[in-house]
Amino acid sequence: MRRASTIGCLVLAATLWAAPGVADSQRPARVVSLDYCADQYVLALADREQIAALSTAATSGYAYFAEQARGLPQTRATAEDVVMLDPDLVVRHWGGGYRSGEMIERFGVPVAQIDFGATIDTARANLRTVGRALGHVERADAVVRELDRRLAAVRASWHAVPEDARPVAAYVTPSGITTGADTFVHEVLEAAGLRNLAAGDGRSGWHPLDLERLVLGPPDAVVAGFYDLKANHTNNWTIARHATLRRMLDDTPTAFVPSRLLACSAWVFVEAVEMVHRQLGPRQAVALDGGLDGGLDGGLDGGLGR
Repeated sequence: MRRASTIGCLVLAATLWAAPGVADSQRPARVVSLDYCADQYVLALADREQIAALSTAATSGYAYFAEQARGLPQTRATAEDVVMLDPDLVVRHWGGGYRSGEMIERFGVPVAQIDFGATIDTARANLRTVGRALGHVERADAVVRELDRRLAAVRASWHAVPEDARPVAAYVTPSGITTGADTFVHEVLEAAGLRNLAAGDGRSGWHPLDLERLVLGPPDAVVAGFYDLKANHTNNWTIARHATLRRMLDDTPTAFVPSRLLACSAWVFVEAVEMVHRQLGPRQAVALDGGLDGGLDGGLDGGLGR
């Protein structure tokens, strides 16, 4: 599989990323991750032998590095379970619930907190936060550089296209939810060269799909997320099951984005940007040297994870 081969290639490069000035004895030797978003940072940046336990969702369909997580211990995110593992670092995004990080720190265990955020800058900052806590600063910096390179490659293919000529896209999910501005998915759409339909209507945040709006002013394209997970298809009354929306998905250019690329506001979103742009995004008329084709063909092999 593509993810497995990607990681295999990057393991060879990992020895080049060791943080200068950080001795092995100074790096945390027993790292515990509390949720599947935190798992992705730990699996990408830590040495495997540093990982004492991942979350119980580490191998779920939401998890980008699910394959790499197989075979590693898992733990519940309760303070009791975590402290019993005798960690010297805990990494969390939201795992364990409200103020669980503070509770764990009372036992003398440092916690690397991954910030919530709806911007690409937040993803960069989180990489560096976790990289610093793990003692792998250069490894995190390498991932950030590769993230920026790939985003620049996509942007180079559409930045000269006038805004009013860029496709208008609607984001849809099986639960009948869409997004406006100020969300991570909105950032993905914009980075791919699309205009977000709901944001253009002045909407922000997450809200139910407006089927009437879609019919009266249909989008040029649809970006569909989380359709690969059966767990999101259980509500028989969701608007996503309406025949009109189903016809729109059949008749309108649509990119189905795997849930593992959107479940966390993490750097792996760049693969979603590339996918959406490749299928739906605009391109300027004049090809650029080393532009899109040169930037995207490498995929994840450039260094987004180990």
